[in-house]
Amino acid sequence: MQMVSRETIERALSALNAAENARAQTSAEEVSAGIDKLMSPDVEGWRNGVHVPDRATERAVETRAFGALPDYFRTIERVIIDPPFAATGWTIRGSFEGQPVEAPGSSQFEFGEDGLIRRYWMNFNPEDFFYRKG
Repeated sequence: MQMVSRETIERALSALNAAENARAQTSAEEVSAGIDKLMSPDVEGWRNGVHVPDRATERAVETRAFGALPDYFRTIERVIIDPPFAATGWTIRGSFEGQPVEAPGSSQFEFGEDGLIRRYWMNFNPEDFFYRKG
C-alpha cells in the first residue's frame, strides 16, 4: 500500500486554508464547496469530541459558522506532518455581529493515499466565537 507523501499533505493543508480564507470574497456555501474538494467521499470527523458522521453534517455547521463571520480569516501557526497524519494549530479571527472574534484551536487529520482527508479531529472553545461584554 502506497502512503500519501508529505508534499501532498502540505499542498492539501494549504488548499484547505485558502478555501476557508476565501470567505471575505465569497459566500459561505462556496467556501464549503472548496473544502468538499479536499475531503474523501466517506470522510468522518470529530468536533470537540462529538462525532461528525459525514461531510453533509459538517457542511451544515460550516454554512452557519462562515455565515456568522463574514470576514473570517484563519492563521496557521503550527504544522506537524507525519504521513498519513498531520496536525495544525491555528487562530481564527473575524467579527460576529460587529464585535471582534479571536478563536484559537487545533485540527488533526488522517489522509488517504489519494491525498484526501479521511478523518479529522477539531478542537476549540465555541465560546470564543461570541463576543461577551463586561
